[in-house]
Amino acid sequence: MGGAGVALAQGPLASYWNPAGLGLSDVNAYGVQIPLGVHAALTGSVYEGAKDLRDLKNRGAAATQGEINAALDKIDQPGGGLRFDADFGTEFRAGKLGVFFNATADVGAVPQVDRTNTAPNTLQNNNSKLIVKGANIIELGAAYGHELPARGLYLGGALKVMSAQVGYADYFIVRNDSTQNDIVDKLDEGGRNSSNFGVDLGALWDLDRSFNGVALKPRLGLVGRNLNNPSFKQPDAATRAGLSDKFKVNPQVRLGASLSPSSWWNLAADLDLTRNLTPVDNAASRQLGVGSEFNLFNRKWINIPLRIGLRRNLADASAGTLLTAGAGLKLLHFTLDASAAVSNRSVTTASGEEFPREVALGFSLSVLFGGADEDLGPAAPEREWKKAPRDDQPTPTETIRKASEKAHEDLKVEELKAAPRAP
Repeated sequence: MGGAGVALAQGPLASYWNPAGLGLSDVNAYGVQIPLGVHAALTGSVYEGAKDLRDLKNRGAAATQGEINAALDKIDQPGGGLRFDADFGTEFRAGKLGVFFNATADVGAVPQVDRTNTAPNTLQNNNSKLIVKGANIIELGAAYGHELPARGLYLGGALKVMSAQVGYADYFIVRNDSTQNDIVDKLDEGGRNSSNFGVDLGALWDLDRSFNGVALKPRLGLVGRNLNNPSFKQPDAATRAGLSDKFKVNPQVRLGASLSPSSWWNLAADLDLTRNLTPVDNAASRQLGVGSEFNLFNRKWINIPLRIGLRRNLADASAGTLLTAGAGLKLLHFTLDASAAVSNRSVTTASGEEFPREVALGFSLSVLFGGADEDLGPAAPEREWKKAPRDDQPTPTETIRKASEKAHEDLKVEELKAAPRAP
């Protein structure tokens, strides 16, 4: 749904999307969800330039100075770089309480160009490189959501312990180095571990519940993640390179809205209110996502939800628009879900290879139980006309018999009273 879920947060994943959603006593009030996702993005033309430079090095003396300079120019762009992130979690929900374990890796690579050793016969000694940096953060926490006395208004929050390994390493683009393929090991070996805690808060307004029936059942949601701005220790290599001694996880605030025209159709939109930093220098993220979900069967024991959407990074005009799609299969209490996203823009190298600028894949396995339909408060009293007898209703046979016997007895009494007395 274009990455939109703040206003539709429900089930165990409400702990992440919007903890206020835990206050909704919906049909996913108990259970566990296991999400997995990967995402990769290219900003600028760094990948094109790096791929071209490696190809030119392999060509040796056949490469021209103009081609080498063009490749270096593609690499040497402000805001250019590569980004990869992956996440895995296990989310539990029991009523209004959620407990979660999440692991997220967010890594970026930014270029640093060497303008020496650029001649075709010395290119193998060029020290142009990608500076790879990022963090692997593990979260263990609990969340709670509750409805306020004002009907239809929900608040929620999450408190989490965070353990991070922050890494920093150099990856030389063309220089011969047998360790270049071990970039993950280099990040791990040079990483630094530290801990902190994070605070998330969320709010949700169900207008349909507040006003006892509103067309399209609109909802509004607001969530703030890592509002305390947790920070972690940087590795020594990063501080020697001039970076701050703290790796900060900046707060993120997102607004969401949703409409439900029917029980089988939902619409949603999310907008980041904050400009969020990424591991790629000068490359920020501020996402706008819109999407729609259609439930093909929408039965308690089976459903096939289909989703489509669009997502765009408003902080990067060159990023293009992500086209998103997803589908699920629900059988009884089990749900399997998959989603994918791909950019409408691509990157083409000098050798003719073409890659999408951004891609993402997601999977989720859920086992969900319990909960009744949403509590709408005490039922309205029945109208008096529903209890009033109708003239055309058939009279029970027993009532007729008793009435006949009583009339017969009354007639005998009257006859006895009217009979003449004996002299």
